[in-house]
Amino acid sequence: MAVSVNVSYPADGVALIAFADPPMNFGGPELARKILEAVQEADEAGSKVFVLASDTPGYFIAHWSLQWIIDAMGADPPARPPAQRPAIFEEIGASRMISIAANNGQAWGGGAELSWGCDLRIAAESATYGQPEVALGIPPGAGGTTRLARLIGPTKCMEMILDGRPITASEALALGAINKVVPDERLREEAIAWAAHIAQWPAWSLDACKRSFTGGRDLPIEAARRNEQAIFQATARRPDALAKLAEIQAKYDAGADSYEAAGLPRD
Repeated sequence: MAVSVNVSYPADGVALIAFADPPMNFGGPELARKILEAVQEADEAGSKVFVLASDTPGYFIAHWSLQWIIDAMGADPPARPPAQRPAIFEEIGASRMISIAANNGQAWGGGAELSWGCDLRIAAESATYGQPEVALGIPPGAGGTTRLARLIGPTKCMEMILDGRPITASEALALGAINKVVPDERLREEAIAWAAHIAQWPAWSLDACKRSFTGGRDLPIEAARRNEQAIFQATARRPDALAKLAEIQAKYDAGADSYEAAGLPRD
């Protein structure tokens, strides 16, 4: 069946990018290209947050296409050196929008690595994550030894990439690899609701938060703090940021508490 990627806008500032490549959503160049085209479309439409979700039951992405790896690496010279894996793993995270991966089932290998490349991750209770590459005779090549280590630490990352067996969504949550686990039947609904909550905040502050985090993540603490301060000061000087601060201060002056002043839910 043909690869399909559809973009919809279920909430203000939110894009839902739903993809399918049945029966198991093996990742490959066509799927990667179409997802990136959808991300660009969502950006041009003014979305602040996008949810990446699968329309194939039981599979987010089973893992990256083995046939693609065989064809690419078996060529003489290789058609695409390992360091130049499909740009989707980098470009998803580099987008100025906030990305949320919603795993409805199996996210192994490249599917797990696509999740690690997103800003946030939500999973159905039945979902699994895994780095089984060692059993295939190769190492992870798109974030399984790098982004995953930064999410869960070296001890558990080494275990996952050497053991090869997948972990459950609840185990991934406990490790800090993902952010939320929800009932299977509520995954899409909960992912969109979370995206809508985030999308209510000013686009400039979402962008600044993401740049400060990603820009300082791998720096020594002193350099990371300088990066953080530079982004804070540049953002806080913006006329729209100053107007927003003044608006909230006026609510405090009128007797509002912090929930009401900032517009935060109480639940």
